[in-house]
Amino acid sequence: MIEDLKRENASLRQRVAELEVPARRFQALFDGGIVSVQVYDPESRTKEVNPGWERLWQTNIEQTAGYRILKDPQVVAQGFMHLIEQAFLEGKAARLPTIRYDPRQNDTVDEGSARWVASALHPVKGANGEVNEVVQLHFDVGELKHSEEELRQQKEQLEAAVAVRTAELEEQLRVSEEQKRAIAALSTPVLKIWKGILALPLIGNIDAARGARILEVLLQSIVEASAEKVILDVTGVPVLDADAARHLRDAVRAAALLGAECMVVGISTETARTLVQGDLGFEHVPTFATLQEGLRRSLVRTAEKRRDA
Repeated sequence: MIEDLKRENASLRQRVAELEVPARRFQALFDGGIVSVQVYDPESRTKEVNPGWERLWQTNIEQTAGYRILKDPQVVAQGFMHLIEQAFLEGKAARLPTIRYDPRQNDTVDEGSARWVASALHPVKGANGEVNEVVQLHFDVGELKHSEEELRQQKEQLEAAVAVRTAELEEQLRVSEEQKRAIAALSTPVLKIWKGILALPLIGNIDAARGARILEVLLQSIVEASAEKVILDVTGVPVLDADAARHLRDAVRAAALLGAECMVVGISTETARTLVQGDLGFEHVPTFATLQEGLRRSLVRTAEKRRDA
């Protein structure tokens, strides 16, 4: 029998030694003070706290004698009371959402300091499976939240600056587009110089884009004015090369399809020589050296046409 007692005593010593390991671990965590530890009884009243808890909340256990986490109005308001009930009533560990918690908002707490915290609940069960205690660990995330707030403010400021700059660029683009339209209109002005007679004085080089613009404005003006005669004045065109000549001939042909006769004026001696040498003449298109001559001829033809009618 003595031998049985010795064996039982040795087994108990071994079991105690095994239990001492997790006990020392918890005690090291509890005494370390790096993490806030709060221990509740099954009714969710505070049984014990560590120095880390006191530093975090700037209070002590005596100030929380009437506090019960299962009755905490801030927890109810945040909408995660079901997680706390699971820990106390069902023995399930729970990770709680990060919140800004203020102990002083509880009628049962006399003092304390608000903190941004993340926390977790760890039920401790007895041999019968019932919850004997619940341990809550708090993690101060105030600095992280402060950094997040700074980042949020910086993001809002950046977005506001981008919005302002975008609006400025859009306004500049709008003004630029208006200026382009104004310049385009000035570069291809169509003048109504007599009833049924239009003049289009051209200044500057005529490239593909300019040629398309001339054609568009000319045809639109012919329709709007019911024009019969159009005088294309190229006095201000420095170089009437092959491409420019083709653009003008396209405009003349398109105008003819609308019933308007075109003439080209302002062709210099040098330009005439260039057109002839390159076989770029305006066949069947009246040409005159000056706008005055072209206008005079147009008026004469118009008068003759009316007289014959």
